[in-house]
Amino acid sequence: MLHYSWRTQERLPTMARIMPTKTLVILLLALIVVFGVGCANIEEALNLRKPSASLEGLTFDEVGADAATLLFEVDIENPYAAPLGLLNIDYNLTSLDKPLLAGEADLQRTVPARGKETVTLPARVSYGDLVKAFREVRPGTIIPYRADMGLSVDAGDLGTLRLPITKESELTVPAIPNLSDVDWKKLLLDKAIK
Repeated sequence: MLHYSWRTQERLPTMARIMPTKTLVILLLALIVVFGVGCANIEEALNLRKPSASLEGLTFDEVGADAATLLFEVDIENPYAAPLGLLNIDYNLTSLDKPLLAGEADLQRTVPARGKETVTLPARVSYGDLVKAFREVRPGTIIPYRADMGLSVDAGDLGTLRLPITKESELTVPAIPNLSDVDWKKLLLDKAIK
């Protein structure tokens, strides 16, 4: 027959409280070391990093009589051990809160495993759209812009991810070519084909 005294009952709870406290302190120290010092390494080892994308440049390319082609230069980094499928990219370009152009383009290409790639996306903007947005725009004028984009990628088991891209900068409006420099046959044929 066991006999408990009130003194034994008091000591047992005190001892029972000490053991979990020591264990808890050791566990907390271990977690601090793991997450405080090696968080980036654990993230990389578990492949928790997401792909990244940034707009590195926006320039005018072809300048025609009625429109110009803008080139979006998008840098993409793939931290995965497998190729990253690029699905599409959507874009919205504004200046002083006035819309300039918006659209979407299919990419259907890949970025190599643990690699980087620059994707060039052409988009046409008509001079009429520029004039609607800015009555005072002349060739050589520097206009501020904001680009809001989204790159959709196939991230394997994680499914489709949309990587947001935002950039604010300035763009110089190109000069419209002289009418005597325009290849009217080519322009008319291009219009007829469209």
